[in-house]
Amino acid sequence: MLFPLLLVNLLVAGVRLEEQLIYPPQFTRERIVGGEDAPEGMAPYQISLQGAASGQHSCGGAIIEERWILTAAHCIHGKTPEAFRVLAGTQDLKKNVSRYYYVDRILEHCDYEPRKYRNDIALLHLNESIVFDNSTQPVQLSHEPLMPGDWLLLTGWGTLSLGGEVPAKLQRLEVEYVPFEECRLAHGNSSHVDIGHVCTYNDKGRGACHGDSGGPLVHNGKLVALVNWGMPCARGKPDASASIAYYHDFIRTHLSLHEAAAAAGTEELAAWRSKSHCH
Repeated sequence: MLFPLLLVNLLVAGVRLEEQLIYPPQFTRERIVGGEDAPEGMAPYQISLQGAASGQHSCGGAIIEERWILTAAHCIHGKTPEAFRVLAGTQDLKKNVSRYYYVDRILEHCDYEPRKYRNDIALLHLNESIVFDNSTQPVQLSHEPLMPGDWLLLTGWGTLSLGGEVPAKLQRLEVEYVPFEECRLAHGNSSHVDIGHVCTYNDKGRGACHGDSGGPLVHNGKLVALVNWGMPCARGKPDASASIAYYHDFIRTHLSLHEAAAAAGTEELAAWRSKSHCH
């Protein structure tokens, strides 16, 4: 579920893959490493971000409002809204009885830096409202500080191993919060770990992998982070995810701007859709 540099570039450069930070989306074949099938009804906020044409799962995401999804910026970077569809309300990609929704606006963080692994967060606006029911619900955003020893719920359809296959059933894994300084130290004091990240760890052989990117990390039923990057995959070092509390202003500002435009009328809403979201 986690990653920046393209695998092909790493191979060409002759770099040992397991020593590199990576994050998809990669259309590889498996995901959360060391997890288990999620029980029915768990994570109704979880979505599968897919190619509109291919139908392939590429990333995860979380429903936060009727027409809003949060995911990682690297999942959508360089692509248009028409490239994606969102699958909600299911835990089994092969037994889908839910609905697809389509993206009409992408709001990538203006300061997203792929090479520095920073500000890796994006909002997706859908062209219609999600129908909420027992299997499809939004998740509340958490702004409470995490404490050492806190455990978070990670869910996704990420590969079960590096280069493995996408599981049909949603996977779950409990991961422990790792404080910032400890996380940075574990990564050799790398600047790739910054204060906008929430770090988590379970043990070697258990963690996120390709296809988990953008997926939710939840504590006490509230969204605390979105999967960003890690060592491929579950190599024994903390994974890093975008902190919801840190990016609170980014999220609320764009939701508020849309609400104001929608309330003002059709012309203002059209203007919102056409404007650049960066200031």
